[in-house]
Amino acid sequence: MERWIAEFERHLAERRYADATRKAYGEELRRFDAFARSRLGRAAAVPRDLTAELIAAFAAARSLERVDARQRIQARTLARSLAAVRGFLRYLERRGQAVGEARGAFPRVSLPETLPSAVSERALNALLDEAAGMAKEDPRAWRAVAAAEALYGAGLRVGELATLTRGRLDEKRRLVRVLGKGSRERVVPLGARALRALERYWALLDRPPGPDEPLLFGRGRSAATPRTLERDIRSLLGRLGPNVASHPHALRHSFASHLLERGADLRAVQELLGHRNLQTTQIYTHVTRRRLKAAYERAHPRA
Repeated sequence: MERWIAEFERHLAERRYADATRKAYGEELRRFDAFARSRLGRAAAVPRDLTAELIAAFAAARSLERVDARQRIQARTLARSLAAVRGFLRYLERRGQAVGEARGAFPRVSLPETLPSAVSERALNALLDEAAGMAKEDPRAWRAVAAAEALYGAGLRVGELATLTRGRLDEKRRLVRVLGKGSRERVVPLGARALRALERYWALLDRPPGPDEPLLFGRGRSAATPRTLERDIRSLLGRLGPNVASHPHALRHSFASHLLERGADLRAVQELLGHRNLQTTQIYTHVTRRRLKAAYERAHPRA
């Protein structure tokens, strides 16, 4: 099965799947391969050994795994693991391998709709203004302010911001070309405050970034990693207290929520966030069917 897994990974690369997605799928498939070896006592043969029984046994064993002595793996982790195997079987089927029976054996995983809470508009604006005032001549403090302003002002993911280069920023028109999930590119506006924070940060460096260099840097001129930016954002948002979301994704969620609260079109928000499906945007921004129905009844002449 190792050869098929390697071919599947190349297939994902050709389809321009994100590096993190390819890595996660590869890890889960190798976990599945190891489980099949231990259960069969030998390497699994494709497609003969990929049976519904093997899939069900793997799903059951994976669901019983524990992160530590007290906590089992989360439902999202199990769903990701099964999604990797399901995608692998779908690829095998397209390659002419008879795995249809196994594909029908996947259990349904109920996922809780846990989304990062939006920070209130007033509290967030006050925090960012205060942080800019306290940053003074500290490059690290200005990096945190610039990162927070960009995440909130453009609705970026922290991974997108970490890889955003100076050449993708149109400073005159305040637009950035973002390379999102699946290598899909979108153009989004960057707030004036975010651009000013970036310029202030660059002014404190020995030299501003070149066209092919990341907007944000760490020590020694190396690019700030997503982990570094996450730490900076958590420290910044932590000033709002323990009951307020402090993950960087809370800024992206606040961006979408505040736009919708001010009457922005749902399709426009979908485009800004880089979602492939409108349904993802509806869930992400807590837009319920009841709200959509109310909008329909208000707007349609024959509702």
